Amino acid sequence: MGDILIHLVKCFWFKISSLIIILLASAWPAAMSLVDTEKGRNWGITEQHIAQVISSSVHQKVLPDSISIPGLFGPSGLPAPLKVKYTLDPDLQLEAIRLLKKYNPDYGVFVAISPDTGHILAMADSTRNSHDGANHGNLSLVNTFPAASISKIITAVAALNEHKANGSTVIPFNGKSTSLYKKNVFNHKKTKWTRNFTLDQAFANSVNTIFGRLGAIELGGETMLEYAYRLGFNGRFASDILFENGRIEIDQNDPWQVAEMASGYTTNNTLSPLHAAILATTALNGGKVVAPVIVASLIGPYGIPLYVHEQPALSVVMSDSSSKQLKKMMQTTITQGSARTSFRGFHKGAMANVNVGGKTGSLTGFKPRGKYDWFVGFGENGNQKIAFATLCINKEKWYVKSTRFAREILEFYFAPQNKSDSEKSA
Repeated sequence: MGDILIHLVKCFWFKISSLIIILLASAWPAAMSLVDTEKGRNWGITEQHIAQVISSSVHQKVLPDSISIPGLFGPSGLPAPLKVKYTLDPDLQLEAIRLLKKYNPDYGVFVAISPDTGHILAMADSTRNSHDGANHGNLSLVNTFPAASISKIITAVAALNEHKANGSTVIPFNGKSTSLYKKNVFNHKKTKWTRNFTLDQAFANSVNTIFGRLGAIELGGETMLEYAYRLGFNGRFASDILFENGRIEIDQNDPWQVAEMASGYTTNNTLSPLHAAILATTALNGGKVVAPVIVASLIGPYGIPLYVHEQPALSVVMSDSSSKQLKKMMQTTITQGSARTSFRGFHKGAMANVNVGGKTGSLTGFKPRGKYDWFVGFGENGNQKIAFATLCINKEKWYVKSTRFAREILEFYFAPQNKSDSEKSA
């Protein structure tokens, strides 16, 4: 009799417990209806909500396992913190950290994002002398770095989209490609030393005079600033991380300042590595830039996802046809321009079908002090795509060129064993 009674009590308790779980679970939405594709909202949780909670941690290179978002789901909020799933590719992140340790520049940064989704795939940095007394935080998000010739992307986008030039337009110039003098920008005279480059060649070899003239004379300050704003400078992306976008500080009515901006021959144009990677997405997204995100989803009670990032925020910068020209110009940098030495022999074997493009940039900066060496670009092989920015800052000795660092990253990322299952079966 006692055994029967115990059995009945157990059955009763099991049914009551099941009913409680069902009632509690019914208060949460079904996973199939989580995302409002019209508004890109997930039960009231937005990228802005997430940014307010995690940004300070990310700036200190800490990714919390769970977060609480105050003010949602009633005054008491959720009964438990939300588990965070991040967008980072663990293998790519570890490889970036390994390479930074291998070469150990004075300062090194690598950021990679998915051009299709805006998901941050890697965000790594290193400091050679960690005892220098300064807390540099997450260098991927710092915008004190001079943009140098990465600014030429702004000028190229504007010139192509405003039909002031195309990749085949021949532009004469005098002087060295690395110099910028007023007489060569504003008072060009044909001499026996005059050289003639197409815009493709000028971009690939980073000719300052040509880009200074394009910006100051053909486009003008107002148009240059308009395209800088389109590319996110002096603004903010719809990101789930609060970070400072690149800055442009010029008098648009001063032609010389416009020429300096257009060529990147100034420390007044600043950029963060994350923003630099965003610039490269323009060439792959049909003329659109994508806002970066680091949170893929937030998981609530009972394992139900209450937020899923599925709708990337895209902003139109240029036409699709113009973006294809930009892409070709960036590819010319690899085959004929300033990155050709580092990428010599790249397109062989497993890398034969990988398309790579980019833009180099170098300038002396002061926050932190050193020689800044940029490489911003993209890689694609079918549906597998990546946009990235590499920045190496060296004080007295060169430890690694950013182009060489990027090549090794791309060889790792596009290695056959790192392809997705869908791409392997395609």
